[in-house]
Amino acid sequence: MKCGYCGREMLKGYIPTPAIEWIPAYGKSKMRYTGEKEEGFRLGKQHFFDMKKQPAWYCPACDVITIDCKCTE
Repeated sequence: MKCGYCGREMLKGYIPTPAIEWIPAYGKSKMRYTGEKEEGFRLGKQHFFDMKKQPAWYCPACDVITIDCKCTE
C-alpha cells in the first residue's frame, strides 16, 4: 500500500486489540454504536480477552499508521 502523504510503500502489519473506536472531534465514546459511521464506530468486538489482529500499514518516513476499517483477523 502506498502512503497517502508521501507516496512511499508502507509496511504491512497489525494492531493487537479487542476493539478500536473512531470518534468524531465533537463526539463521545459510546457503549453501543448504531447508525452512520460519521457519528462514530467500533472496529472489532469489545471482549477484553478476545484479541483481534486489526490490519494496519505503517509509513516509516511519515510516522503514520493507516488502519483497515473493514476487516479484523
